[in-house]
Order: sequence, then C-alpha cells, then structure tokens
Amino acid sequence: LEKKVIERTEELNTTLREVQTLKIAQDGDYFLTSLLVEPLQINNNRSSTVKTEFLTEQKKKFKFRTYDSQIGGDICVTDTIVLDGREYSVFVNADAMGKSIQGAGGALVFGVVFNAGLIRSKIIKNQKVFPEVWLKDRFLDLQNVFLSFEGSMYISICMGLIDTQTGFMCYVNAEHPWTVLYRDEKASFLEQK
Repeated sequence: LEKKVIERTEELNTTLREVQTLKIAQDGDYFLTSLLVEPLQINNNRSSTVKTEFLTEQKKKFKFRTYDSQIGGDICVTDTIVLDGREYSVFVNADAMGKSIQGAGGALVFGVVFNAGLIRSKIIKNQKVFPEVWLKDRFLDLQNVFLSFEGSMYISICMGLIDTQTGFMCYVNAEHPWTVLYRDEKASFLEQK
C-alpha cells in the first residue's frame, strides 16, 4: 500500500509538472500576442482642443516571467487627421469576440486594418473627402475583412471624428454598447435605441 501511494504521488507530481510547463508556454503565447497588439492601440491624438485618454482592462490577466500583462478583445485608437482642409480627432473603441487569445486575435486584425486606413488618410490625395465618407470607408474596410471570417470572429465598434475647431462630431456605432457623453459632471447616453 505504501509503495502504491509513493507511485501515485510521483504520477501526480509528474502530471503537475507537465501542466505547469504547458501553462508557462500558454502564458508565453499570451505575452507575445499582447506585445503584437500593444503598438496598434495608440493614443496618437495631437489636438490641442480634444483630449483623449484610454483605460482598458482586459478579462484575462496573466504573469509571464517578470511581466504582468493582460489580453483580450478590447482596443482603442485615436489619431489626428486632416479631411477636406479641416483637422479632426479620430477615435475608435472596439471589442472583438472572445475573452483571451480569440479576442486578442480579433483586436490584432482590427488594429492592423484600422491603422492601415489611418495611414492612407494621411496621404494628401486621400484627404479630399468629407468626414461621413471617411467613416463609411473605414467601416467598409473593417466589415469586408471581418466578413471573410464567415462568422468565426465578430467585433463591435464605436468610431468617430471630432472637428477640432467646432467640436462637431460624427460617429458610427456598430453593435457596440451605447456611447456615453460626460459633460458638466453629468453622464448621458448619445443613443436612445
């Protein structure tokens, strides 16, 4: 009986070591993915009148070696662009389906596609469009890429443009939670249905 207990304990210890090794490998994959998403989530808004800040807390938190990190489908991006001779602050908040690696994969795809659209927008020939057309073009860029996944990956977004001189905002909300306006210490929803 004593010999059986020793054998069983050793089997359990071996299994535990294997599980720990797999967990380290998984956390390494999580960490690499978080490093890939990080540069795509940039607060590049340079407006002196429109201020932007991010607070992103992902569902999956993990530790890899000495690094504490998190991974998930939430991503924010801001930038400043010129359209039809006017300066706009661009903002987007998106949430890809999934809680860890699946969501991060969606955020990675989103970040690449959206940031590519921003880069194209900074070429002078692409600046001769109205903000509504620019929003529609970015939406269609994203829609076409996510359609190619045939339902295996979804994302919701709220993205918009704010005219930095007038404060005029146009935006699109695609299946994202309602947008909250915080003004004069009061919060209210922009959407009603």
